[in-house]
Amino acid sequence: MRKLLVGITAASLALSMLAQGAPALAVSGYDSSYAGESAFVSLAPGQSNEFQVFFANTGSTTWTVGTGTEVDLAACTSDKVTCNAQDASDAAWNAGWKSATRYATSTQTSVAPGAVATFKYTVTAPAGAAAGEYDFNGDLVLASTGEKIHPEGYFQAATVGAGAGAATISSLTPNTGSASGGTSVAIAGSGFVCTPAFPTVAFGSSNAAVTSCGATALTATSPAGAVGSVNVTVTNTGGAASNSLVYTYADTTKPSFTAFAVTGNLATVTFSEPVCRAAGAAGADWTVNNVSSNVANPVTTDSIPACNAARDNGVSTATLQLTNPVPNGAFVEATLNAVPGGTSTNTDITDAAGNAANAPQSRQATATAPETTAPTISSITGAVGATTLTITFSEPVYCTGFSFDTTDITITDNNNATTDPTAAGAGTNACGATPTTADTSFSVNLNSPLPSDRTYVVTLTPEANEIQDIVGNDLVNPSSFTFTTGAGDFTPPTLTDARMVNNLATTDFTEVGDSFSITFSETMQGTASSSATGTIQTQDQDGTSQVLTCGTNVSCTWDANVQKLTVTVTTPLAVIPLGTAGSGSTLGMQIPFNVTTLNGFSDLQGNVPNVLGSPDRLVDYE
Repeated sequence: MRKLLVGITAASLALSMLAQGAPALAVSGYDSSYAGESAFVSLAPGQSNEFQVFFANTGSTTWTVGTGTEVDLAACTSDKVTCNAQDASDAAWNAGWKSATRYATSTQTSVAPGAVATFKYTVTAPAGAAAGEYDFNGDLVLASTGEKIHPEGYFQAATVGAGAGAATISSLTPNTGSASGGTSVAIAGSGFVCTPAFPTVAFGSSNAAVTSCGATALTATSPAGAVGSVNVTVTNTGGAASNSLVYTYADTTKPSFTAFAVTGNLATVTFSEPVCRAAGAAGADWTVNNVSSNVANPVTTDSIPACNAARDNGVSTATLQLTNPVPNGAFVEATLNAVPGGTSTNTDITDAAGNAANAPQSRQATATAPETTAPTISSITGAVGATTLTITFSEPVYCTGFSFDTTDITITDNNNATTDPTAAGAGTNACGATPTTADTSFSVNLNSPLPSDRTYVVTLTPEANEIQDIVGNDLVNPSSFTFTTGAGDFTPPTLTDARMVNNLATTDFTEVGDSFSITFSETMQGTASSSATGTIQTQDQDGTSQVLTCGTNVSCTWDANVQKLTVTVTTPLAVIPLGTAGSGSTLGMQIPFNVTTLNGFSDLQGNVPNVLGSPDRLVDYE
């Protein structure tokens, strides 16, 4: 009935309703006449749709939204009589209704007598909705009182079909694409349900655009994603997700040469992402021309590092060493060449994914005057007990031929010249040689630990060109800096953890290969991952004692932090006969046992361990 009346005018509909014996006015001045509605709908669980219904104002009062004459479409129960109420089964379908018992008010602000009002509301099938028809009953009511103005028994219906089963996917073609998305991926499988809507295809947490659908094949356009692998699933409307297959987002973006600057005989080049050198040499990769004088300026080398195995050592900014200084104000062009022999890439220079840089590419710059400020020492640090000094400069510097010893570094203790440490060579962070690496600081090894509460003057006397900033200014010679070591540490280290590492055969600690570890509260004197010397005395619970001598009957090895010592039996330990001095009631060193004395071990300040005051000195299985 409802669908047949959609095209009837308000006036003719009023006459039709009167002919059918429509009820008299329910509210003085208000009356209405049904004028049509949108189609019934079919939904899957989770889907939404909008209903529309039209009523003509056949009374004498204008319906105005937000005033005392507003007219609403109210919800009614299944008896189609009780309104301003709702069946319990309808509550979960509410998708933004005006209230729990009112679907909507008119979309028009004002509906005069003879005009037609539109009422819109949305229903959403609950995720767990069972298959079947769901009716939404209603009638127009005066908004302020809830009185029906002309009962007609309006309703619209939504049909929920049986939920779709889970699909199965068997292949992705291709299974790799660009991280920027846009790859057309054919998905083969079974159980794809294309109605009432295409299945959802998820690439990780992002959904793809599905462009075609069949029972055994889908086509989707991959969304953008981070470089790496994601799981792809297909979910039919109202169904569970399929099994997953792996799709790999690849980095296919080529690095680009984006900026260029030049001062003197040093140029700076910038790339769109970190790059490293896979092959070749700077001379073939770069062409630099002084356009102002039409003179080429060959590149001798650049600071782009050689690619390591993981290609994770690239740089976004690098320097080019030019054969000749460029005059201040000259217009210069640098070109990243296509190598070897290509027209679109430079295969020498690549990003972390192995993509060759876009080439040839040129950038221009006006040469600026080189700065003339000589680098200086800005700070020197050295921890008490350390055998390394760190010297920091006012700007990055290169080193060429500089010696890290007493010929170029003098360390003077103004308080006691007889205990001066001396330079003993380059530290772990050595100064880079031109033009590979410019370092803001470098470390110097010393021949003895730094004592506490001492003031030192460190003087560097490099020869010309040995320590320079990136534009060639020599370090001030001589360069001196005064620093003071920290206060002395007189707190003894303690044992914070003791435990068995390995026990091969018995419950005692005697066999070759038996081992335990002890961890100290701070770094100890020694060398990372190397052998230690000293003696360790132990005692078990029945009084048996044993002396362990590193390098004799046990091996003692530090960890990388020189804080954890592993003690391993290398020579079978003697079993003290019962009844003799040092023996207990049971033969051998029984587990658990205590560490009682440590000799030959100390922290960096020379403090010996406080064994008896340690939080944990009991060696046991933990």
